[in-house]
Amino acid sequence: MNIDTQSVDQAVTAMAEVLADYLNPEEVRLLKSQWQRYSTVSVKMMQQCVLDATRRYPELQAYKSDIRKGFWATLQADSQQTVEANNHNGYNSHNSHNETVKAPIPVSELVLAFYTVIEALRSQLSETESRNLFLTMHQTVSQERTFKGHSLNISQFLEGNRPSVPDNEHLLNNLMQLAYVCLCDVAGPVEADEMMFRAAEKAKQNYPKTLVEKLF
Repeated sequence: MNIDTQSVDQAVTAMAEVLADYLNPEEVRLLKSQWQRYSTVSVKMMQQCVLDATRRYPELQAYKSDIRKGFWATLQADSQQTVEANNHNGYNSHNSHNETVKAPIPVSELVLAFYTVIEALRSQLSETESRNLFLTMHQTVSQERTFKGHSLNISQFLEGNRPSVPDNEHLLNNLMQLAYVCLCDVAGPVEADEMMFRAAEKAKQNYPKTLVEKLF
């Protein structure tokens, strides 16, 4: 779900495919037309689309979590295809597909901002909520194709440590979106939005606003 690799049209089409399992074609078409107004793809756009769908069709409330996860999975798969196509055509020479990328020393400001956001989220959660969040993230990261070839041990956050993460804007953006999706399941979408906002504001106290916004 990175603005550089995902267009609004791609995102809307992918999310419409998910809703096709729950709504009739005309209902999906109406929502798709409504979502075309967004100018960029972002986690807030995805969350708003979930709210749009469940408010217009209350019967979807029972499936909100599944729909949110479906949006995430579909967008990730589509974004990964774009990245792989760019790699195949030689547009992305920063990493090879099978290369293991480790955080550089010294750690970049972008990676430090990522750590600050994640730690700010952890500070707002109870011990049980924190464990649920990071264990779910850890399990998902190990299964997602997007993160294949990268050494990521998200569970280290539970111990107060900072696991090595790639100094790669696209992957850090995807990790942050994954954190948000998992946070929605742990704390609920409204509280998740507020926690993410507070965490971002915390990071902006130490790092440039434009740099922190790259994570979201």
